[in-house]
Amino acid sequence: MLSRAPFVSVVIFLATGILAGDALRTTGHMPVVFVLTALIPVTIGCILLYRFGRSTGFAIGLAAWMFLLGAGMKIRGEAEKDAQIISVDALEYNTYTAEVTTIPEKRSNSIRFGVLTKQFGQGNHWINYPAKALIYLPDSLSDIPQPGDLLLVRGRLDRPAPPANPGQFDYEQYLRNRGILFTAFVDDHSYERVSAGSRNSPVYWPEAVSAWADDQFRTYVSDADAYGLVKAMLLGRRDDLGAEQVGDYVISGAVHILSVSGMHVAIIFLVISMAFGWVKRWCFGKWLYLFLMAALLGFYALVTGLPPSVQRAALMCLVLVIAEVAERRHNPMNTLAFSALIILLLEPCALYDVGFQLSYLAMAGIFLFYEPVYGILKPSNRFLKFVWQVTALAFAAQLATFPLSLFYFHQFPTYFWLVNPMVVAFTNVLLPAALVLVLMSLSGISWLAWVAGQLVTFSAQLTDWSASIPRVLPGHLLENLHLNKLEVLLLYSMLFAIWYAWYARSMRWLKATVMGVIVFATVSIAGSLIVYWNADPVVFQVPKHRVLSFKSGNRLYLLSDKAFTEDTRAFDFNVKNYAVSCEIQQIIRTTAP
Repeated sequence: MLSRAPFVSVVIFLATGILAGDALRTTGHMPVVFVLTALIPVTIGCILLYRFGRSTGFAIGLAAWMFLLGAGMKIRGEAEKDAQIISVDALEYNTYTAEVTTIPEKRSNSIRFGVLTKQFGQGNHWINYPAKALIYLPDSLSDIPQPGDLLLVRGRLDRPAPPANPGQFDYEQYLRNRGILFTAFVDDHSYERVSAGSRNSPVYWPEAVSAWADDQFRTYVSDADAYGLVKAMLLGRRDDLGAEQVGDYVISGAVHILSVSGMHVAIIFLVISMAFGWVKRWCFGKWLYLFLMAALLGFYALVTGLPPSVQRAALMCLVLVIAEVAERRHNPMNTLAFSALIILLLEPCALYDVGFQLSYLAMAGIFLFYEPVYGILKPSNRFLKFVWQVTALAFAAQLATFPLSLFYFHQFPTYFWLVNPMVVAFTNVLLPAALVLVLMSLSGISWLAWVAGQLVTFSAQLTDWSASIPRVLPGHLLENLHLNKLEVLLLYSMLFAIWYAWYARSMRWLKATVMGVIVFATVSIAGSLIVYWNADPVVFQVPKHRVLSFKSGNRLYLLSDKAFTEDTRAFDFNVKNYAVSCEIQQIIRTTAP
């Protein structure tokens, strides 16, 4: 299979190099010049091996070259970030100018948006220095800055705080992987808008189109919950979703629907392909088809505001269309890997993005597992066949993502097999209808936009209804599940062995799967025993609270002030992940005076 999808191997070695580069940087402080020095002879060796037709040697050399390239890119990128931190911290300033670069997002008590700093100054002395940052403003503002606005901010940028407690989410590293090294909490008296001259710049057209599309959805989608769902699915912003509404999607295992991802673009791609596939029968029709696909996919990407997830998926679909138009046979896994290769070459830190990982795993699961899962049943009825196709599609995607989902989110929805087919089916109507609504609004045909708005509202309500079904069923969510990195790797090894046993019709790989199950059980039991017997006390660093824990077996004794027992947000952010990683079954709370 890998011989027919060479880019899969290339991406695996590049990704391994990126991870290795991160490890070498943090543990060995290796300078990038060492990696670049090793890259030169490997490059020469690859050229010579290719020139003399040594295919096996060339394949090994190319693998080493991609590994070193990934490590070098990662080390160099992180060194540049460290240099930027040192440079900004060394500046003497009490004021800076920054250009707003993202659409404002509502938070619990603030409004957050990304900025790019322009100048840092103190008195009459100003220095030009660009740096990405996140700024938080009070949510009570009546006039919210928009992309392209230039702000004058009084104060200094802060570094995001590293995690203070075991198991706590590393927000500093999360922002660093996105290239954001600074944050600032600014009150409404410490900034002023200098100008709005860049709002019409082509750089901010995606944000402007996304904001305009938001206005159209707000106008034509009357139901508040339906509007919040459409805004999340089409524009990638969840600030108008209700807490219970989000909870329904978490419980149903369809929370990925609420983020713009490869699945959304794939649905749009399939609908456009079905609508305009007949054009390919014309003379030069395949080129017109390519133009229509590229234009509509590009317009959809603009409507979403061009987040990285949409860029990745749109690129993959565009490669698929080009391969189809050029009448070249293509392996879907090879196309998927090619798009991942381009993304990682442009931005190695995309590898650490959870959306990137889950999106590509879901698509890989569909490409690899859909056919064997669908082959389990052979319904003859057309309706049952459609239902089984959607079910098999959802199951294949869930199968490929569940180990990583357990690792990150520590929970598993037990009724995903029941709900996901309905959610996906209604989403197949909702997404194209929302795109038609935007197109009709753009054309000025208001009555057609109103009709599309009614269809969007109805399909969004059906999607919400289907996601709410598990809430009334028993045992709808398994929580506090914990997997370490080795267990995740073993699970994926077993999944690959099962798939390859089906692909190659080989009993040897089934036997390897059985051995994998034994190894996985041994590792899991050993790890659980070590965790069970560990009883070290932990003093948690929680702002405005005092928290101390003692562990005994699978019980956690939590001693804290009374206010902490009522602050569920503080518990979830500072303590919950530690309790999950220790496989705690019971938390006994005690309050101190």
